Amino acid sequence: MSMHVSWLESLPNELIDEIISYLLATSPSHTSIHQPPSTRIAKGGNRWLKNLSRSSSRILEVVRPRLFSHACFNLTDVEDFLSFVSTSDLHRHITSIVVRGRHSPNNAEDPFWWRQVLRCLDPQRVTVLAPPSFIGMMLGAKIYDGHSWAFDVPFQIVQLEQDSHSGAFERFPQMEECSNLLEARRWSSMVFNESSSLKVYNHYEYYLFQVPSIFSKWGTMASIRPLQDQESLSNLFKNLSSFRYTAVFPFYNHVKLVLNAVELMTNLRSLSFQLAPCANDKATEIEQRGSMDPSDPWMELATGYSLIASAVKDMGDKGPLCQFTASIRFKKLLDGDSQG
Repeated sequence: MSMHVSWLESLPNELIDEIISYLLATSPSHTSIHQPPSTRIAKGGNRWLKNLSRSSSRILEVVRPRLFSHACFNLTDVEDFLSFVSTSDLHRHITSIVVRGRHSPNNAEDPFWWRQVLRCLDPQRVTVLAPPSFIGMMLGAKIYDGHSWAFDVPFQIVQLEQDSHSGAFERFPQMEECSNLLEARRWSSMVFNESSSLKVYNHYEYYLFQVPSIFSKWGTMASIRPLQDQESLSNLFKNLSSFRYTAVFPFYNHVKLVLNAVELMTNLRSLSFQLAPCANDKATEIEQRGSMDPSDPWMELATGYSLIASAVKDMGDKGPLCQFTASIRFKKLLDGDSQG
């Protein structure tokens, strides 16, 4: 007795692949990068490909490369992830990875995880969700986190992207020779989501607190460290042509530190800043139940954008910067807050 074969299975692989292309969705981590950092960064509602892969072994074989093109794993599961990739022969199909870290009391998570992963994979995009101190170590700097308790920022996000992934590993530096993730590939784009600073506005003289962020470290190095340190940092940024920064009501003096670092990105052509909450973020409503002066975050926001405007003008005059965008939603947010 012959087994029934569905009309889909009877098609050539090329046609099945074409049909599958219409089911593809943008990686959730790419679309949610400016949202409040959350462990759900890689969660998406589209399960069409996964459901299709369960229909038959032949369909699974065709779907598999697309199904695992965007991969996600926890920092504690690096070896298991790489074992699965090797067993399933997915090396050449993975175009982006999302790596999730958590607070580890015994420092069990390795900030050099990328050495092991990038020996085996060449993703076009790498997104890391982790505590600020871990991101600092991963990018080659120990940040000051003495004020972390006031900010209550469990996670930040850094996303690095290269123009293309070729899988030609011989052209990449030896991983042991790289001291941080920025050196491991010729990253052309960086996105940094610093999370929210709103909680700290409930404290007296909030502006004296230091944001737990790699940009606090980099910005200080760019402004007061010896010229040799500035040159070393600028060399770290030399391949970046695009930078996007997201935060929620950072202090203007911290924005200045971010700009100090950005000015060392001498090959930037595109720059973007978002200093206010996203449209569906209720952060202002929640935090204003505390003791903060509601005018303080807006004052810091306005001053921060004025510093950005001045820096962008200088960068446009002196360098290759040709595109700038800023998410400025003053009126909408103010109207929404005043209606409560």
